Amino acid sequence: MKLADVRAQDAAVRALRSSIARSSVAHAYLFTGPRNCGKTTTALAFASALNCADPTPEGDACGRCMSCLRIQAGNDADVQAISPEKDQTTIDQMREMIRSLSFAPLSGKYRVYIVEQADTLNPSSENCILKVLEEPPPYAVLILLSSNPNSLLPTIRSRCRVVRFSRASTSQTEEVLRSLSLSDDERRVMAACSQGLVGKAIGAASGTEFMEERQAVLQALRAWANGPAVMGLQTAETIRKLADPKKNDPDERTRIRRLTEMLDHVLSWYSDLLSVKVGGGQRINVDYNDDLADQVGRYSTRRLRRAIRSIMDTRRYLEGNITPQLALENLFFELRPDST
Repeated sequence: MKLADVRAQDAAVRALRSSIARSSVAHAYLFTGPRNCGKTTTALAFASALNCADPTPEGDACGRCMSCLRIQAGNDADVQAISPEKDQTTIDQMREMIRSLSFAPLSGKYRVYIVEQADTLNPSSENCILKVLEEPPPYAVLILLSSNPNSLLPTIRSRCRVVRFSRASTSQTEEVLRSLSLSDDERRVMAACSQGLVGKAIGAASGTEFMEERQAVLQALRAWANGPAVMGLQTAETIRKLADPKKNDPDERTRIRRLTEMLDHVLSWYSDLLSVKVGGGQRINVDYNDDLADQVGRYSTRRLRRAIRSIMDTRRYLEGNITPQLALENLFFELRPDST
């Protein structure tokens, strides 16, 4: 992986290339942006560029040397990615990272550690790495990836060079998907549904799960809107079950993340209804235009705006301690059409 291969994150790539070309590599970076926008891919490409044996004049990796090949295969001792243990990145993981940083690189110029979900650092693990951020070895580069940088201690953030990642446009996402075996309609729908998250779009295109889950959610919404109000309880249960992890994963963060993904489909439906109602804006579920046109007359503009607020509020509630089933049941009573 090279920085040149990173798509739809031109500003971030320029900043990283510039730091290499000007020999101003920082010892700590904070990559911020939504999940699935390319932070991990860019971090690995940056690590390749830092340790490449034959870098390009633009500050990028060659993609051919042994270092690049090892990093791409995930078996380079000088480049390590740290994933959370269950729902936390623990103090023991940080202590092991610090211990490893006491040794010079084995073959590259830098030892690069990528903390994949820095939001899961707890206060103990954050305080543990403060010293290495204050007095890092000259060969150390620590890259923290975060979708919620405000959850990190201010002392952590202040010691990192921030690189911001943004959502791609729908056209940029479609362009990325052109290399895959998709029809024009599939590519257009997946690009729209990914909402600017290129990683999410590629993941959706690589299997059938994303589109199957989306279809199940939208079909449940159609059936509920055309049925009695009490069906809201059944629809809430259907969506909760769809959100259960496919594997036996006890991690509550995984369950909540999956549930918010289901709510993204619900939000896309009501956003599209509002777009049809006011006669403008780009729609997400472009393959359900007939169903949207059929249902939009049952909602007032005010009701649709309130529905969107309720969905976004429910997403926030789920990140607290509210019971998911209760949150969903309350939501569906809020989403009823004006006319039934």
